[in-house]
Amino acid sequence: MFLKFGIAAAFLAASLTPALAQSASCTRPVPPAALDGANANKDQMTQQRDDVVNFIKSSDDYQSCLLADLNAQKVKAQKDKKDLPAGLEDAVNAKVQVNQREKEKVGGEFNAAVQAYKGKHPKG
Repeated sequence: MFLKFGIAAAFLAASLTPALAQSASCTRPVPPAALDGANANKDQMTQQRDDVVNFIKSSDDYQSCLLADLNAQKVKAQKDKKDLPAGLEDAVNAKVQVNQREKEKVGGEFNAAVQAYKGKHPKG
């Protein structure tokens, strides 16, 4: 039974590879490392803010790229009167969801760092 499942999973992965090849041009951004705001200085906090803003913008661009690529593949499939590869839309949506959770995590970590920084530096 496990052998059949493994073969089916391998086949599915192989069949999705060409369809996902186009989305390979969509580059997943790397989240910045969390910063300990209680032990950071003002320059580090400013740099962290910039890194977080850049990550969120890059994530938005990444998600837009994935969805635009999926839409283009849907249009092509319709034009060619073919179906999208099985699981393609779910795979793209999963990538978007993972990245969205990363954005939320990074934003939450930065907000916690700001609160810790303000607690340690009430006037700055």
